[in-house]
Amino acid sequence: MITLTQEDMMSLFLKFPPPCEPLGLQETKRYLRISSELEDPLMTSLISDSRVYVENITGRALLKQGWQLQLTPPYPPSFPLAQTHYQELSFILPKPPLLEVVSVKSKEKEVPFAQEDSKLKIASQFYGEPLLISFWAGYGETPDSLPADLKMAVLVGVEALYEGKKMDLSLLAPYRVLRIN
Repeated sequence: MITLTQEDMMSLFLKFPPPCEPLGLQETKRYLRISSELEDPLMTSLISDSRVYVENITGRALLKQGWQLQLTPPYPPSFPLAQTHYQELSFILPKPPLLEVVSVKSKEKEVPFAQEDSKLKIASQFYGEPLLISFWAGYGETPDSLPADLKMAVLVGVEALYEGKKMDLSLLAPYRVLRIN
């Protein structure tokens, strides 16, 4: 008997990374009280590393990013990403918050869809079909669109990485996406 995991049925690809980082180099250096320009390349790298770390811990996209989700059948009877309601199939897409669903395809053909808040809705006849979903996720395109405590978590992450300390994850607790395996 072969047991399929959620990873066997779902592949998620980053197609367009965020246009910028949630922190600027100068604000990060001010926070860390660094005045030298010698460590600018290191600081730039740590800002990016900290953002990715915060995204991985929370399961969220911080700044606007383009993603592609590939769903491959067979889906299990209780598939956590999808729910069937009468004639409609409803998906909660990974990497919240969902900004916009761009397209849904099945076998390279466009599938009509509707987006309601953070859900994607398609006709239930597509349940069990291979789906390719393109979408934008994140809080917005600029650092100002990010909630202040998530921005602070990235800053604290940079500090922890720079000083070789363990990161305090308490700022991230309210933002963690519940994962069902």
